[in-house]
Amino acid sequence: MKTFLLLTIWAIVFRSQLSAQEVLPDSLTMKQSVAIALANHPSLRVAEAAQRFSLSNVTGTQANYFPSINLNASDTRTGGFVSVNPSLPSRTEFYSSYSSGVSLQQTVYDFGKTGGRVSASKEIYNASSFDYASTREDVIMNVELAYIAFVQFQHVVKVDEEAVTQAEVHLKEAQAGYSVGSRPQFDVTKSEVDLANANVNLISARNQVRIAKLQFENAMGFHPPREYTVQDIFESTTPPFTTSLDTAKIIALRTRSEILAGEATVHADQSLIAAAWDQHLPSVLLNGSYTWNGFDFPLLSQWKAGLTFTVPVFEGFSVSSQVEEAQATADAAQSSLDLLKESVLLDVEQNYLSVKEASERIVASQKLVTESEENLRLAEGRYNSGVGSPIEITDAQVSLSNARITYVQALSDYNSFLIRLRHAMGIIAQ
Repeated sequence: MKTFLLLTIWAIVFRSQLSAQEVLPDSLTMKQSVAIALANHPSLRVAEAAQRFSLSNVTGTQANYFPSINLNASDTRTGGFVSVNPSLPSRTEFYSSYSSGVSLQQTVYDFGKTGGRVSASKEIYNASSFDYASTREDVIMNVELAYIAFVQFQHVVKVDEEAVTQAEVHLKEAQAGYSVGSRPQFDVTKSEVDLANANVNLISARNQVRIAKLQFENAMGFHPPREYTVQDIFESTTPPFTTSLDTAKIIALRTRSEILAGEATVHADQSLIAAAWDQHLPSVLLNGSYTWNGFDFPLLSQWKAGLTFTVPVFEGFSVSSQVEEAQATADAAQSSLDLLKESVLLDVEQNYLSVKEASERIVASQKLVTESEENLRLAEGRYNSGVGSPIEITDAQVSLSNARITYVQALSDYNSFLIRLRHAMGIIAQ
């Protein structure tokens, strides 16, 4: 049996890994990466469990709207010495008694105590729902940011690979010139140094890709069982952002999940204040029971029914302290909400300005790349014509590599800040 169970578990695990490998495409898009994260990330399961807990609390607080019905039954055997008359000797007696019944209790009216608690529990559930949405948005943002970083470092690798290729060409040219006596030994040595530097940069860039890949998989909460690539989003047109700053702030205050959760928490605390104060008010309960009792069968039946009207007179200031506690909690929640709104507005404005700045850097760095390519072409022409030096080529090649990396960084920053801005506005959910 144990062997069969182990084989079954192994088959299930193997099948799940095989299906995951078959479903995983060779080249992941950002949308597919987000879908994988939403299906696998542990933080979403934690938030979903908290949401279910809040929902169960709503059901628990609504219990007072319904009657409480209990069934009971007992069979008691009694024995011992019995003395009926002091003048007579005591004797041993044994007898049984039987009892069974059904009882009901229903709150008729409690002047809003139950209603306040139910309203608070519903708002707490709403807050947990918004917390789940916030967690979901965080997962999406982190995956998209990690995806962009992955693409960015792949571009850097390409730039460094081109630099290595170019350095190898320059080394061959210097060696060829030195072999025929047209170039000094210095040119060869300088080219070898340049090639070594280019290789060092390439090694570092490839390691950055490996790290970015691990961070990307961590953001998805899933480690693919086989090799894959991600599609290059930098090759497509950079998405523009035309919304004004004031509109972005308004949208954020209306749609940001954290703010909606904070507002629901404030409403819940206000309902708890009312529920706590309502404990000063009376309660009306309906009680009823039907029982069967006796020492032998058939048992004798009996029923009771009535209303209980309870008025709290003095409870040692416990109700007043509960009201004060609820009021303090509500005030703290409102202050936290106000602080959160300020933080959100700051987040929106910072990322909005960063998007605009990165957009300008894209244009400037494109021009920088064009000029650096022309500068390298001129340096190579001077060198090939015998009037230039290898130092000029090295400087031009370094400038071009830096310009290309600057352009890649500008593209990465723009897309990253745009994602952060959409997250700050509460519109990142897919």
